[in-house]
Amino acid sequence: MFFRSPKSLLLAAILLVVGSAQFFLGWTYADAAKGEATATGTITYITGGRGGSTYNYKFEIDGVKLEQDSGTCQTPLTPQGCKVGAPVLVYYAHIPVLETRLQEFGAASREKYFMGGWMAGCGLLLIGLYLILKKAEKGSEEPDEPDESGRKNEADVLHIVSGE
Repeated sequence: MFFRSPKSLLLAAILLVVGSAQFFLGWTYADAAKGEATATGTITYITGGRGGSTYNYKFEIDGVKLEQDSGTCQTPLTPQGCKVGAPVLVYYAHIPVLETRLQEFGAASREKYFMGGWMAGCGLLLIGLYLILKKAEKGSEEPDEPDESGRKNEADVLHIVSGE
């Protein structure tokens, strides 16, 4: 059974590590949400793959032209949506380096916290199942039949009588 194998512990460890990383990103985005600002940008190109799309966009902050990318685009400014050449709202914050997203930092933080909690919870559940099933397996290995000699499994007591 998978839940009694060391593979389940490995999966649990991976879930806990990735869940912790998600919590850290959620904390970082929550910190960024306190000082976020916005700028208007334009999508320059979109790349897609198995893991989803990546949106590259250019924008300007205080006269400095920047180009970044984001794995999500939730801030289109026109009905055209998130297509090449479309304007988008860029959220940015200096935490201590520039962090930009095409999504509000508060919403990104909530998503990361939820995903991190789900992964860490599943990892802890796997560890719990492993321990419970291993304990049940050890309990079933004890002999069910009584000792055939008829004696109890107690230590023999030696009685010494003085004066004989």
